[in-house]
Amino acid sequence: MSGSGFATRTKQFTCPHCGERISMLLDLSAGSQHYVEDCEVCCNPIEIRYEVEGRMIVFFVAGIP
Repeated sequence: MSGSGFATRTKQFTCPHCGERISMLLDLSAGSQHYVEDCEVCCNPIEIRYEVEGRMIVFFVAGIP
């Protein structure tokens, strides 16, 4: 088993501002994350928080900061 390389996962969710379905590529190799990113549709900020165990997302939330 190789330990190098990036682990990514595409996550789809609904923007809490405009209600549009959007997708985001998450980097699981960086571990659990908490940051703000703008919606690609309405440009409003979305607070992204997810937790990673191994290479699995065990918790994800996208909300209004």
